[in-house]
Amino acid sequence: MNRFYPLLPVLMVAVLTACGGGGGGASAPNDPYQPPADTTAPVITVTGDNPATVEINSTYTDAGATSDGGETVSSSGEVDTGTVGEYTITYSATDAAGNTGTATRTVNVVDSGPGDTVAPVITLNGDNPQTVELNDTYTEAGATTDTGESVSIDSSAVDTSIVSSFEVIYSAVDDAGNTATPVVRVVNVVDPSASATKLSVLTAVVDEIVIPNYKQLATQTAPLAGSNSPIAAYCSSIGTDDEASKLEAAREDWKSIMKTVQKTEMHIFGQAALNNLSLRNRVYFYQEKDRLVETVSTCATDVAVVNAWADNQYLVSASSANQRSMSALEYLLFNDNLDHTCAANVSAVSDWNALSDTDRKVRRCGLSLQIANDVAMNAEQIHATWLGSRDNFLDPNEVGTRFELMTDGLFYFEKHTKSAKLNGPIGIDVLCPDEQLTCPEFIESPFSETSLQNIKSNAEQLLEIFDKGLDDLANESAPDDWSSSFKGLISAVINKIAMMQSAAPNDSLVQQVARISSANDSAACQSAFDSPEVDADLTICSLGGLVKNVTDDLKIEFITYLGVDLPEGAGGDTD
Repeated sequence: MNRFYPLLPVLMVAVLTACGGGGGGASAPNDPYQPPADTTAPVITVTGDNPATVEINSTYTDAGATSDGGETVSSSGEVDTGTVGEYTITYSATDAAGNTGTATRTVNVVDSGPGDTVAPVITLNGDNPQTVELNDTYTEAGATTDTGESVSIDSSAVDTSIVSSFEVIYSAVDDAGNTATPVVRVVNVVDPSASATKLSVLTAVVDEIVIPNYKQLATQTAPLAGSNSPIAAYCSSIGTDDEASKLEAAREDWKSIMKTVQKTEMHIFGQAALNNLSLRNRVYFYQEKDRLVETVSTCATDVAVVNAWADNQYLVSASSANQRSMSALEYLLFNDNLDHTCAANVSAVSDWNALSDTDRKVRRCGLSLQIANDVAMNAEQIHATWLGSRDNFLDPNEVGTRFELMTDGLFYFEKHTKSAKLNGPIGIDVLCPDEQLTCPEFIESPFSETSLQNIKSNAEQLLEIFDKGLDDLANESAPDDWSSSFKGLISAVINKIAMMQSAAPNDSLVQQVARISSANDSAACQSAFDSPEVDADLTICSLGGLVKNVTDDLKIEFITYLGVDLPEGAGGDTD
């Protein structure tokens, strides 16, 4: 047993070493714990719009970016605001562990044009000019803009304690800094108790009748060719169940405008008379010249329909007066016969009659819309030019000449209303050749058959103009209140037409002229004309005599008591 003893210490050391025992005297481990490495890049948030838009040639200011860990964010990339295009700004940030995050912003350089440079347009409410009686309170009617801005009004100059003309100034500025063209309202302070003068009468006629009539006409025609107009609605309805009702609405709209046109016919002077009635003829074309009536040419209008359909560059404004205006519009809207009216040798319409009814209606309607737009533009131009020339026309130094221009305009009732529109068609006026019983070709508005209403509107406007002070001027030299007698003659015409319109049957002028078909009929017409106060079967001939009563006084007493000359071409006939 003793022989193994020396080996024990060696074995114990070996065991203790292999087992890691031996208590607290052990050494540290060879591989200690390590935490995972930081590999998460910063998250960058772009500030502001992305993509961003900047106008060409403006300054681009970058809104920058932020990092979720608070690291400093750097950027790279350039934006050339002088060149339209797409640019990229790159943002980057690196954290303490060396991780780098990036983000980008797209910047679009655009050219949007000059921006909002359209100034608002001011429209006055109420009358312009406006009349206020001496010492009355001036009531401001106000104004609006087409884009809703508030309108500044300066009426400080108006003084109703003195007879004079004053200006009220209207101005407006929109949010983009565009300034509206200032608009002026003329306020006339008048003394109704003062004696009438040529200047006061002329001013009243211009301010209270002429300019308001043209304003009304411009207002009525402005939407005539619009997308919501009765004509446009009819055009859209062709071939549908609504076609008939929409056509009737378009015709009624035309009739309403025509009443205003006939009012303006009684004051064709000033701007409406310039350049051989150029502006007036673009709105309405009907006139007697050299014993012939010039009005719409149905054939020329038929050709215009074809040309307008074939050429999308067709311009009504470049066409002649006899294929435009309210006259051509009447033919296109009221004539139910869709066949062309040209001679066989007019090649432009050679294929027209072979088209379907629907195709022909659609093509006529297309030209109708173009004509309506042309009428509206020219009606507005007459109104605008009258407003601009009003002060010059009423220059006190020119009152004699301008007063006669106004009174000359009233002789439309003699030359056109009496001769061309009425007594010519019934065969009594010298315009109608002796070999013809009647001259139906002279009838105004034959397709709409509104001829009698036209004459009535002329008479009503003549009475209104005469009642604006011409009556007072005439009575200064006329015996026995001639003015009241003259107004009675005009009223007799108006009342006669009203009676005819309310009668049953309500025969149009076209129908009544057609009833004069024999020598006996012509003799009966002459008898009714000579004694217009006596009831007669041919009431149209009685009306002709009543109209002649007015024009007889117009050519003698009127010019005598008002001290004006008989216009050229108004005298020489006693029919």
